[in-house]
Amino acid sequence: MTVFALALLLAGCAEEHRELSGGLYFAAGNYLAELDLRNGSTRVVTSIGDETIVGLAPHGSERLLLTVYGEVNRQYVHSLVLYDLATKQQLRFFEGRRGRYLPGTDVLVYDEGRRILAKRRQGDTWETIEVASRDYRVPVQIIPVSATAFLYTVGDGPVQLFDIADGTSSTPGLADRCSLDAAVWVPAFDALLCRGNETVYAFVTLDGSVGKPLSLPDGRPLEAVAYAADQDLVIFSERWQSFIGERQKHAIWVHDRDTGETWRLVENQHLGETVVYRP
Repeated sequence: MTVFALALLLAGCAEEHRELSGGLYFAAGNYLAELDLRNGSTRVVTSIGDETIVGLAPHGSERLLLTVYGEVNRQYVHSLVLYDLATKQQLRFFEGRRGRYLPGTDVLVYDEGRRILAKRRQGDTWETIEVASRDYRVPVQIIPVSATAFLYTVGDGPVQLFDIADGTSSTPGLADRCSLDAAVWVPAFDALLCRGNETVYAFVTLDGSVGKPLSLPDGRPLEAVAYAADQDLVIFSERWQSFIGERQKHAIWVHDRDTGETWRLVENQHLGETVVYRP
């Protein structure tokens, strides 16, 4: 068989996957960009000037909460900026990072630098609730789970569940099963998609009940970045070291929970630390 004929045969045997929809907002330097899940193409949504976008989170369906890094009053700081997708207006809030809104509310949770704070409006002022203190060098993770509660970790400490209603932290059952690193809360299942002790992804409820593990390609260092509820898809990112030189390579993978199939959507695309899915 000639090389040309073999190429045609392989092309004819290529896997066909169902058509996807929606997109992923992600940060690219000082640009807010979007990856189209239909074909893996990207587009620039807006530029925010000289500051660098280092994280983003949803606020309803039409707004994004950006964490940006740049110079303010001759000092380089992290700030929270609310961005309206329709009007492209920006509203700067507080100095801080990892800003998250509790779903369906205006309750804002973020890392101030030495404290995790929750803020909510009371008329023209903000009520401040101190959640936890930390050393400045210790990393923080924050994942909202409801209109009144969120998960968080400080450094290597255990996963904690903070309840805004009574202002207390507790250790949920999933703390023995999950890390918040590369984890995604899925409201449709009231569970966290996370990696357990065996580095296998599964849905774990707050009380620690573990669902069936996802069947993913062996040997791939996949990290969950988003869940598309309307399509029952889990979006993963992958990064690995190139055999040639020191350059890191990146790819985006899609897992279809209905069929159990997992395929690479696009290569050479880095989405950063956080993404926001939009149908």
